[in-house]
Amino acid sequence: MTYLLLKDDKAADQIIADVLDEEEEGLNGIRCPRCEWRPSSSSRWCCECVDGPEPPFDGCGMVWNTFSTRGRCPRCSHQWRFTSCLRCHEWSPHDAWYERTDGR
Repeated sequence: MTYLLLKDDKAADQIIADVLDEEEEGLNGIRCPRCEWRPSSSSRWCCECVDGPEPPFDGCGMVWNTFSTRGRCPRCSHQWRFTSCLRCHEWSPHDAWYERTDGR
């Protein structure tokens, strides 16, 4: 029971918040073109060709964050032309997910 006295809840919350802020930083400027949902660094997609606009291919089953590689599967090197939204489940061209920064 004396172990409970050593716990500092406020310090743990701060550490978790700092880590989450750092992870989100890498995905600024990425959002679903249809519903505006923004993925986090923990969002995951699977390299599997099922019911989408992507031309048929043999997926390798790799699970990763597609925006960490700009849509290229790190296992089989398939370049995904389309990405499905994990919130609205609609497909959009992968490049359309990246917000333009040139003001146009």
